[in-house]
Amino acid sequence: MKRMTYVLSIVILLISSMAFAASHPIVNKDDTAKVPSWDWVDVLNQEVVYSGNNEFTYGETCGIECGGTVTVIGEVDEGNVLVRYTSPHGQTYGTPCPSGIIFQLSKERFTLMTAEYLANMKAEQEHRQKIANIIKEAEG
Repeated sequence: MKRMTYVLSIVILLISSMAFAASHPIVNKDDTAKVPSWDWVDVLNQEVVYSGNNEFTYGETCGIECGGTVTVIGEVDEGNVLVRYTSPHGQTYGTPCPSGIIFQLSKERFTLMTAEYLANMKAEQEHRQKIANIIKEAEG
């Protein structure tokens, strides 16, 4: 009976540890991820960051673009990190975020971004191929 209680205690401990790890992904400074799609973010930069025709500072919003990169610069708390954005297009104009914008992400969201980006790119490539095949078939 003692042995069964011991084994059951170990199993419960392992399950709770796995649940904690799943809800608190490990994210380190300088880790990077690809942006999977356009998203609005709240700018947290303390200094002005300039784009081609705009400027952004703390409290404003701008859009991160598919294919951009985010790099972890620090941990805000147990579940969130600060990231610095790098635009996939260099100089930006209008509402897209320029490179250097800092914003907050949940660790969970950060860890899923690159996989989502790769899935989106694969789906887009398959869609393009399907369209090309339809056009080729129609032109006969």
